Amino acid sequence: MPPSHEEANRLTINEAVGATGASIQAGVVHGGVHVELPKGSIAVAQRQLPLAVSVFVDRRSHLATLDSFTSPHDEKAPKVTVSAITGAPGVGKTALAVHWAHRARSHYVDGDLYIDLRGYGPGPRVEPGQALGALLLSLQVPPDRIPPDIDGRAALYRSVLTGKRMLILVDNAASADQVRPLLPGSSACLTIVTSRNALPGLVAREGATRMVLEVLSLSESLALLRRIIGDERIDSDPEAAERLVALCAHLPLALRIAAERVTGRPHAGLAEFVAELENERERLDALEVEDDELSDIRAVFAASYHNLDPAAARLFRLAGLHPGREIGLHACAALADLTVPTTRRLLERLSRTHLLTVTETGRYRFHDLLRLYALERAEQDEAEQERELALRRLTNWYLHTADNGHRVVLPSFHTVPLPEMTGAGVPLSFTGVDEAMRWFEDERGNLVDVLQAAVERGQHDLAWRLPAVMYGFFELRGHWTQWRDIHLLGLKAARALGDDLGQACNLLGLGDANWLLKRSDEAWECYRSAVEVARRCADGWIEGFALRQLGVLLIERQRPDEALALTEQALSAFRAAGEQRGTGMALLTLGDSHRKLGQSAQAIRCHQDAVEVFRGIGDEWSTAWGLCALGETVAETGRWTESLDHYAHALATFRAFGNRRNELRALIGLAEAHAALGRIEESRDHYRVAAELIEELGDEQTADLRRRLPGHDADGPARSPLSPGGSG
Repeated sequence: MPPSHEEANRLTINEAVGATGASIQAGVVHGGVHVELPKGSIAVAQRQLPLAVSVFVDRRSHLATLDSFTSPHDEKAPKVTVSAITGAPGVGKTALAVHWAHRARSHYVDGDLYIDLRGYGPGPRVEPGQALGALLLSLQVPPDRIPPDIDGRAALYRSVLTGKRMLILVDNAASADQVRPLLPGSSACLTIVTSRNALPGLVAREGATRMVLEVLSLSESLALLRRIIGDERIDSDPEAAERLVALCAHLPLALRIAAERVTGRPHAGLAEFVAELENERERLDALEVEDDELSDIRAVFAASYHNLDPAAARLFRLAGLHPGREIGLHACAALADLTVPTTRRLLERLSRTHLLTVTETGRYRFHDLLRLYALERAEQDEAEQERELALRRLTNWYLHTADNGHRVVLPSFHTVPLPEMTGAGVPLSFTGVDEAMRWFEDERGNLVDVLQAAVERGQHDLAWRLPAVMYGFFELRGHWTQWRDIHLLGLKAARALGDDLGQACNLLGLGDANWLLKRSDEAWECYRSAVEVARRCADGWIEGFALRQLGVLLIERQRPDEALALTEQALSAFRAAGEQRGTGMALLTLGDSHRKLGQSAQAIRCHQDAVEVFRGIGDEWSTAWGLCALGETVAETGRWTESLDHYAHALATFRAFGNRRNELRALIGLAEAHAALGRIEESRDHYRVAAELIEELGDEQTADLRRRLPGHDADGPARSPLSPGGSG
């Protein structure tokens, strides 16, 4: 005999929430149980909140915001009736909501309701009609009075709640559409919604307040570990505790799992478990919880991943391949071989579901555990060939964009041939030096990480070129140790290919980085080898600059006669190759050699000729370098007023380029010139600014300039700070 309408209706609702018979549970796991009462019985206020977590840490600002919803109400302000708590999987949304609801439930005299919509996680999603049926049963509406259609159920639900003061906790919602029918019509009720989705529709249409829950701070994370593991084990190895927090990405769920694993090993130290987590390939395995999908990190992430549409899921896993900490919109488009508008829409989708976070600079980033999961999905769901192609598109995009920036910063600099762009990616272009330099600074970490990954994956043809197109940025900004590191990688890639041009480029750059780091002997070997390889591949630019730099080293070693001879060879190489900028730089070093030999007239003439060459090709930066050298040379002959003019023009240019070290050189020159002219206040002002800049830049960039500041000593041998040197 088929079930009656009433029985069928009850069965449908019960199946939706995992209940059977007359016992109805509104929540899937923790919901309160309501036994159907006969007509005429006394209504009892429902108290359905699940058990709060036993260890809850901080979240004071969020709790204060939630508390404000129950405080005496300002009649002029709109009353909060819906609040959405959103955030990444495992960040503690439900824990916060339940913790606050328990402490606020006394304000809601007619009871509280709880339902898990299963928007993310194992099992089928609870549809709004099913949820309404369960909630109505919890509110003691007899099954035969529950309408079969969703509109009827929503209307009855609102009617039942009219005049009641209740708290409704709607947990784990997938979308605003899933929540909207569950909202009471009464302003005396408060609905708290938790979701991994940002629920923009609920905010826009229903006026919901939204709070985004972030991962815990370091202090909050350590406090959570202390509550679970105990003070003694944390205090015995505080460094391991902090490392454990970092490896768990400050994520509450991961920290709780890790703490549970540690407490299960009472005789082992924290460092032992931390060592297991250090292995990225095994970190997610180490945070598994057997037979509990709701508490397993990988399963929690998988619930969000499987909720994505295919295009967003593909972008999520490909973004996991990115070697750096953050990825920009255009880089992501190149990686995924998509147009920028399509990529933007997909990234916004991933951001709304809190699988990616938007940074202050407009880039996107994973927290570390999600990054590992995305990489894992890429390795499982993308063919190896597609992964390689995606990374090649990404590296080539960075290469072409960096080259565009390099050409803006140093328009007359040596260029290297680049492989063609493939796919939908479009490299960025820049309208000026400031824009290009900002991009380089923002992407510096990514550029280094992409280069490292390219070398490891054998993409040597792209790898050796990356340092070559970053030269101007590193020369101007002075990250010299990192500059040295990238040229070592570039040289490794070029040697793996047997590419002479690549080897020559990177030997020259490596020499410059070593020279600036005062590794003089290493610099000499790099320049000598660069000359040899450059002659082999007939590159007069690299040959000329390597010879010139050997001359600079000889000047520092007090051998100006030999420097003069080598620099004459450099000048010949530049002129034979038609390299105007190189010609100017060789003239500067010739002038320095003459100055060391006491030949002031020849030195001034060489420096003046160099400045004219730079101005002739529109090279503002090199012109400023030449003016600094000229200012030094004329100052030695007592022409202090003339030197002031040269330094002032150089200073303005260096500041425009953001070239802080050379700004310092010009400032010190101005201070010295003003002092020589008896302008003591002006001199002190320039020295003061120079001293502040020295402290800002640190020893790596300023050791050779400190000696020129009154009261400062420089460590090690000093070079002439106004002889620019370098291949830049």
